[in-house]
Amino acid sequence: MRYQPNMQGNVLPGAAAYPRFESAQTQAPNTQILGYLGRALSLEFSAGQHYLAQASLSKFRNEMQFAEGFVTLANEEFQHANLITDRMVSQGALPAGSILSPANSANNIIEALRTCEARELALIQLYGEATQYSQNVGAADDFALFSRLLEEEQTQLVRVQGWLEEYYQNMAANPVPQWNFV
Repeated sequence: MRYQPNMQGNVLPGAAAYPRFESAQTQAPNTQILGYLGRALSLEFSAGQHYLAQASLSKFRNEMQFAEGFVTLANEEFQHANLITDRMVSQGALPAGSILSPANSANNIIEALRTCEARELALIQLYGEATQYSQNVGAADDFALFSRLLEEEQTQLVRVQGWLEEYYQNMAANPVPQWNFV
């Protein structure tokens, strides 16, 4: 194929796969909001990585129901990271490099769920602050995104806490026999 002037198409592979935003950025982005977006991206990736680690640990303990639940949580966190990245790009920014918190080791499902609970609480706190700030400065699109993410993280927290309650109820209903060799 030879180049011809006014040739249709694009030489960039997959260029059509990138999101197109209706309006171009007309004003300088709010650095405080970009800061919230950057911290949120780091926390979301950290949470996703942590949930995948907990899924693997659960598989090794033969707790398949929890392993599947952790994978679902990880996928939800990575979808949040996608939404955050889209918002950053719409403001003319790219992720500068996320700093991930290491995944925590857990010897049992209670420890695993408590570490997940802590990650959800950190995200809820960040999104609560970001939502309030966005509302105060009149950043409607950012407010909508942070509000959505806040609601979804609260739902995830309720799910994790529900798993904890269910586990405790199962343990109370089916106590582990105490073996005595005396």
